[in-house]
Amino acid sequence: MNVRETLLAALRRDPDLVPKVRGSLRERIDDEGRVATVVQAAEALEPIIADALRKRPSKIKRLGLKSAQLLAGLAAEDDQSNRRLANIARGSTVGIVFADVAGFTAMTERLGDIGAIRVLTRVEELVNRELSRTKGECVKQLGDGFLLAFPSASQAVRGALALREAIGRERAKDPGFEVSLRIAVHAGEPLVTGNDLLGHDVNLAARLLEHCKPDRVIVSEAAKELAEKRLRSVTFASRRAVKIRGLSGRTTIYSARPAGR
Repeated sequence: MNVRETLLAALRRDPDLVPKVRGSLRERIDDEGRVATVVQAAEALEPIIADALRKRPSKIKRLGLKSAQLLAGLAAEDDQSNRRLANIARGSTVGIVFADVAGFTAMTERLGDIGAIRVLTRVEELVNRELSRTKGECVKQLGDGFLLAFPSASQAVRGALALREAIGRERAKDPGFEVSLRIAVHAGEPLVTGNDLLGHDVNLAARLLEHCKPDRVIVSEAAKELAEKRLRSVTFASRRAVKIRGLSGRTTIYSARPAGR
């Protein structure tokens, strides 16, 4: 992993960094966009640069140049991500997917922090690879979890199943890769703010994970109704009504799998 990839992974694994930086500098910068991204990245780099200055002052010029290049790249990537997310949300409905690594706390205890980060990096690579094929966008990474967005409910279900299959193929190739994902799919009209999705539908999708077993894809009734006519090769089974934490009433969910399995 190169320096840029390492920093991106660190930023995505610390979702509290962005609001902290924005909060402290709100009077001086715009809340979204290139400037905010550069400032946030600079704040993350500050302790690294300070340490390098103490240890190797002769190399600080080169480090400064590389940092400037890195920050420019991050700003450009942030703009591209914002545009992709805006395009996905242009329609009336967004396919919302939450995925996380099942049993990640126990995995961290077993492998240690460094080993767990290696696993997460590998999972992130698989997620990004599948998203490029299924026209999805990674909105953000929250520790061992991922919030993904798709242009429709049917594409979200396809993307979720493709991701589960990709993780399964990776396990088959490498017995040491003992990773299973829990994946929940919902569809709705979330608020789009820069590079983030907010609102009731996002909260509901996140809560659905509490009712998902490892290596399973569960789908809300709203997503199923929108997707099933376009997904002849997908079976929706195991209908059940569940209580979603923090919400009144019950929500109907289904288990999704490729037809014939």
